[in-house]
Amino acid sequence: MWLHVEPTTRCNAWCPSCGRNKNGYGLTDFVLEDLDPDVLAQTIQEYNIDSVQLCGNLGDPCAAKNIDALLDCLSNISRLQIHTNGSLRKPAWWADLAQRFAHLPQFDVWFALDGIGDVHSYYRQGTDYDRIIENACAFIDAGGCAVWQFIPFKHNEHQIKDCMRLSQTLGFKRFHFVKNARYRSDARHYSTGEPLDIQPWDRDEDYNRKHKIKDYVERKDCMHLNIPSIFLSARGMVTPCCYMSTTPVNSVDIASDFSNNTYRDICIARCG
Repeated sequence: MWLHVEPTTRCNAWCPSCGRNKNGYGLTDFVLEDLDPDVLAQTIQEYNIDSVQLCGNLGDPCAAKNIDALLDCLSNISRLQIHTNGSLRKPAWWADLAQRFAHLPQFDVWFALDGIGDVHSYYRQGTDYDRIIENACAFIDAGGCAVWQFIPFKHNEHQIKDCMRLSQTLGFKRFHFVKNARYRSDARHYSTGEPLDIQPWDRDEDYNRKHKIKDYVERKDCMHLNIPSIFLSARGMVTPCCYMSTTPVNSVDIASDFSNNTYRDICIARCG
């Protein structure tokens, strides 16, 4: 079973569609907190977890003040996946990360890169493109398996092929094209509050038809709808999924509900 972990609610980015901020400008009402490593270790043992994804709802894993202590809890699992904007920590830390988990059968880091240069940070506000590339290269050069995650927008669609080529040149193992772009008509600049022009890429509808993407939930391609998994919030609560982050997992019969699609219906209702 997969455990989706939210290591922290801290982040250095101001992405307009993130629930932590108000369309990119100003923070919403939430508590800054880091997951207790003891809770993570106990959860892995209690639910017999063999695979872990570090991601979450509000924060970037690398922003956790105790990220190294949390990583210490993961040395004996089989699969580890980390999702990050990649602009935190130093190259030496990333090189050490690659070597630290080289013994795992499967370990990869997904770097959110939505363009090249200033185009990238138009949506990923507050991040440093050059630092991301430096960190990713340090991770790759140390033997790490990196994934370039790209969200298409109107403002970056002209760079799609360039990003694909660059990902291959730098040694990324995979280029992941995100199905759903996070469009916000009311997006704001994180420091000035001025409006940002965040629009769908021109081929959005054609892409959805080609891949038979019909609704919001399918566009999300949520791991909790596709594979047996649970969510552990930064507060330490175990829930059925990240979209039900305040619903205790013991209030849902996952084993039976997976077989009759009740669990999926619950997630669709919460996600829709």
